[in-house]
Amino acid sequence: MDKLVALRVFHSIHDSGSFVAAAARLEMSTAMVSKYLGALEQELGTRLIQRTTRRLAFTEAGLDYARRTALVLAQLEEADAAAMQQSVEARGTLRMAAPLSFGMRYLGEWLAELRCRHPLLQVELELSDRQVDLVEDGFDLALRISTQPLGGGLIARPLGRIDMLLCAAPSYLAANPAPQTPADLARHSCLRYQQGNQPQVWRFWHGDEEIAVAVDGPLQSNNGDVLVSAAVAGMGILHQPRFLLEDALQRGQLQPLLADYRTRSAEVYVVYPARRYLPMKVRVLIELLQDMLARLAPAAR
Repeated sequence: MDKLVALRVFHSIHDSGSFVAAAARLEMSTAMVSKYLGALEQELGTRLIQRTTRRLAFTEAGLDYARRTALVLAQLEEADAAAMQQSVEARGTLRMAAPLSFGMRYLGEWLAELRCRHPLLQVELELSDRQVDLVEDGFDLALRISTQPLGGGLIARPLGRIDMLLCAAPSYLAANPAPQTPADLARHSCLRYQQGNQPQVWRFWHGDEEIAVAVDGPLQSNNGDVLVSAAVAGMGILHQPRFLLEDALQRGQLQPLLADYRTRSAEVYVVYPARRYLPMKVRVLIELLQDMLARLAPAAR
């Protein structure tokens, strides 16, 4: 048994969730995938995956083995990347995660441009507002949009900024006096983008003065489009990136508030595991994302 091939087969099953998908990814037969897994389990003397005709499930030993051997494959990929730094073409499969709303608006067009630049590169894109575990879930990189610095032991590289706006629907403002200062927001229904249950604070600046306001309201969500729809329906005030609000602003469904105060911009980050040598496929995607964010029209930013 070729142990390295067996490890790649095992991780392809882990990442794709099925023997058939792993076989397609590795360009081998399903029977060969099963053969490599069986040989690996025999060598280890333990069952890694429980499989039936309908489903498969990783055993506790299998999950632990996947976690530990992921580092081995990552180090091998890093070594390969170092050896191939002079390569002029990116190739292979790149797994990427990105926020749902941002990805739906922009990434289809941007990844089509990536395909034109690098026709040998394939992308597997997951759109979700959850923060994926890049190492555990097998992603090469992720896009994240945040008004706060990112941590978590990953490399977080800022790519560009997106303006944030405070808005409300005419129907909400007809029933509630418009806030004149940020402090007034404490008495309003605020629609909050939030992951977790920590109290949320919106920050504003007037000249050099920083004003922090703890806000609350009838709705919090980890999806910005849901909050925009609720705001258009008159549910409350929201503070979201401009690209989510532009259509509603142009149609008069939302109105900007507190125009005399500045708000914090959201930073677009690309995050990836710490490696000395980035694979070529990751480097070319980061370059494209920088290019495309720089080209965004001011109205979208």
